[in-house]
Amino acid sequence: MSEEINKKIAKDFGLNNMDSREQEEMVEKIGNLLFESVVERSIDVMDEKMMGDFENTVTEAGGDYQKVIAFLKSNVPGFNQIVSEELSRLKRATLGIFA
Repeated sequence: MSEEINKKIAKDFGLNNMDSREQEEMVEKIGNLLFESVVERSIDVMDEKMMGDFENTVTEAGGDYQKVIAFLKSNVPGFNQIVSEELSRLKRATLGIFA
């Protein structure tokens, strides 16, 4: 995810008081969960052509999540809203774990 999202994750999940290495690990884990749920939601709104383009992008990107995010941002209507909703859902699902 982007640096902006990583900072939001750290703040929203109360990770700012952790040592930097521990915080990075937790942000990465939460970011991966967020990425997966955002991709799932994004796939739900794709037509067949866009799905083919998405599959090509994923193949070409390898492990570069930023390329996948860039594709989704430019092709999925309401992408930022999806990210926001999934982040809120994830926070609700983990309430108490990070408190």
